Amino acid sequence: MQIPFKSCLESGMELTFKDLKEKRTKLVEAQWKLQDKLQEKGSELLREYSGSLDLTSREWTGSDGTRWPYVDIGIWEEEGKFFPVLIPQLNMDSRYHLNFVIATTLDDSPLTGGYRQGVSISLWYENSSFYAEVGSGDDVSRFSVSSQLGGFYQVCNAIKALISSSMDRAMPDIPAN
Repeated sequence: MQIPFKSCLESGMELTFKDLKEKRTKLVEAQWKLQDKLQEKGSELLREYSGSLDLTSREWTGSDGTRWPYVDIGIWEEEGKFFPVLIPQLNMDSRYHLNFVIATTLDDSPLTGGYRQGVSISLWYENSSFYAEVGSGDDVSRFSVSSQLGGFYQVCNAIKALISSSMDRAMPDIPAN
C-alpha cells in the first residue's frame, strides 16, 4: 500500500486503536444525525406537497372500506412497482442522499380506485446548502431548497408537472374519423 504523504505516515504511527475507534464512532454519529435531518426534510416535503394538492381529505376509501392515503412515501421495489415505507425506514445512499418516491393517487373511485403515479425524489446537503432532485432519467430537475416556510414550493410544482407530463405522453392519439 502506498501512502502519498510522509506526514500521513508519521501521524498514522501515533494513532492507537482507541483513537481510530473514537473517530469511527464520531463518523457513525454524524451519519445518523444527517439521516435524521434528511428524514425530517422528507416529512416536511410530504406535508407541503399534500397541502399543495388542495385535498379535501388525507385519505380515500375503497369499496371494501379500506382507507388509503392520497399521497404516500416509499421506494421502487422493482421497475415501476411502488412499495410504501415509513419515513424512518428510509436510509441514505453512499453519497449521503436520501432517495425515495412520492406516490400520488390519481383514481379514488371506490370500485376502480388505487392508481398511483410515483415520482423519484432525492434530498441532500452540499456545502451547507440543501438540495432536492425530482424525477429520474431525462426528466430530472434539481432545486436549491430554502429553509423558510414554503421552501419546497418549486419541488412540489415539479412533482405535479412530472405527473401531468407523464399522462400527456401516455395519451393515445384518437383519429377524428
